[in-house]
Amino acid sequence: MAQTDAAPRRAALLSLPADMLCKIASHVVAPDLVVAAGRDVSARTALRKGTDAAERSRFGGIGLTVSEAEQVLRTRYWDWLGDVDLDSRESVRERLDQPYIVFDRYKKDHPDAPATVERTGVASQLIRTIIAYGADPAEPIGGTTPLHFVAAYVPQDAIILTKLLLAAGVDMDVEGCPIDCAGTCALSWCICSTGDWTDERCALATFLVEQGCDVVKADAGYEIGHHFDDSSSLLSRLETIPGPITPGTERLMGLISAALEAAGPERLEAARTAARIRHEAAEAEMHDVESGDY
Repeated sequence: MAQTDAAPRRAALLSLPADMLCKIASHVVAPDLVVAAGRDVSARTALRKGTDAAERSRFGGIGLTVSEAEQVLRTRYWDWLGDVDLDSRESVRERLDQPYIVFDRYKKDHPDAPATVERTGVASQLIRTIIAYGADPAEPIGGTTPLHFVAAYVPQDAIILTKLLLAAGVDMDVEGCPIDCAGTCALSWCICSTGDWTDERCALATFLVEQGCDVVKADAGYEIGHHFDDSSSLLSRLETIPGPITPGTERLMGLISAALEAAGPERLEAARTAARIRHEAAEAEMHDVESGDY
């Protein structure tokens, strides 16, 4: 009965005024309704316009429809995608890994490249385009997500891009490989670059803390094996920033200190224990790979 009633209901929907159809479609990505409009040009146009608006507003404002994203991938980034099958969202998603979204692996004359040749950077627009195309950025690749690299390189649109990634389902507490001086979480990746400490980097780290990232986990995983004592790894790192401490950095340090204090000694110790276990397991795995015992 449900299938029998579907056609009359759809016909009734398509008989609504064009402006109303556009408003309805703008609240839901429903390309099947566009197809259902058939030869009704006004209804089809209104539904397509509304559906495009819905697609562009995904994740708080991705700014591209699926078809627009595909066109950008086929033109602006065709040489970056290589033999990627655009029919496979999973295949496209794999391009959200470091070799593809960090500029030190690509030509410096690309329109997306940072203005300063000496510096590396993240291809923010490529990340946006891949997500707009429909690839899920939430599943870690090799233990990391695009958020790790945004936090490490802090592009100009870092906070906007971070909001988009979080809205798309990326977990800001996902831990990468612990055999890394940058730590395991996006927060530690952001803070570790004290030699390149800017107001923008401070703002991004503060934003992550304010969004509720797991400061305890990030602190325990940072520079693992070097700071297992009563001090905070992240606070110790922030103390190495060259020059005077700015009010922004001082506030960030206060937020981190408050989060660690609120966690209590038992949770801090549990996090350090978990970090040790992960570190030892990663070292053992690396040893097995190097020795061929796998």
